[in-house]
Amino acid sequence: MQDTRIWAIRAGSAGQADSIFIEQEHVALSCVEMDGDASSLPPTRGAFKEAFRNGADEELAASAPALAGQVYRFVHEMRIGHRVIYPRKSDRTLRWGEIVGPYVYDVQDGKAFAHRRAVRWFGRLSRDEFTPGALYELGSTLSLFEVRSFAHEFWRKFEAHAEACEDEPEANALRDIAEATNDFIARRLRTQFKGFPMEPLVADVFRAMGYRARTTRKTRDDGIDVIAHRDELGIEPPILKIQVKAHDGNIGADPVKSFSAMIPDRDVGVFITTGGYSAGALDFARTRSNIRLLNGLEFIALIQKHYDQLDPRRRRQIPLRRVLVPDVGGADGES
Repeated sequence: MQDTRIWAIRAGSAGQADSIFIEQEHVALSCVEMDGDASSLPPTRGAFKEAFRNGADEELAASAPALAGQVYRFVHEMRIGHRVIYPRKSDRTLRWGEIVGPYVYDVQDGKAFAHRRAVRWFGRLSRDEFTPGALYELGSTLSLFEVRSFAHEFWRKFEAHAEACEDEPEANALRDIAEATNDFIARRLRTQFKGFPMEPLVADVFRAMGYRARTTRKTRDDGIDVIAHRDELGIEPPILKIQVKAHDGNIGADPVKSFSAMIPDRDVGVFITTGGYSAGALDFARTRSNIRLLNGLEFIALIQKHYDQLDPRRRRQIPLRRVLVPDVGGADGES
């Protein structure tokens, strides 16, 4: 496993290439700006960027480095034998496969998704099988990227379970509702609470949890964005000192170490991000008994758990409605 790279790839923003991925057993990239066989280009990133710029309109030209770079990696870095993960939207599963063919330019279905490689699928697991950190690593906005931080988790679980059992329809429905709610809250956090607005939201969530909480922006406490405590005066331990990052990617070990250095032993440091954490950051936090890391999914779970206690203004910003769902864990029939 150590020498085998793992890639994640999407079938378009709405799963447009799902039939190509599953039925034709090809993974594919859509990049019509790079018209023609990309393997004929000089094998340099600069050549791919130039080809993309030549085919792109003015609006897309600024995206050349990122978009052309994905095609370059697909053509020149991805290899036969590498593993690939496909987050499939239609059934909320992750598909696990192996690249079995070289890069080809195939226009049988049109120029969209013409950059292809053959794949052999041999694993499928529900998203629920994986930790929040692993799922957040797959939350990248890129169509193709290498899985690094949680590669070991994906490898271990997929290789141990080549095929997950089919879930009951009721369980599928419950999972769909839960994931749709999580996705909705995540979008609100990204659009309405990006940057500084996240700090007062975090303070409000901790108030809903029963803490007395305040933001520190007016007092300019470097690195500490929210302070929370149980007692009225804020002198009884533990005092929670919270750092907030509205960040889509993974937080590395260095920011967590810097934050930890600011937290006295008698206090508790809580680092909250809307993204995830690298393996190094998680490993470091495990060595500090007074440091707690909350990723985006865990923070969203807190919002849902304490939603009824949130300030009405916050509930209007994140409008949710409670619904009746099947109790698939309960006994059949009357109790």
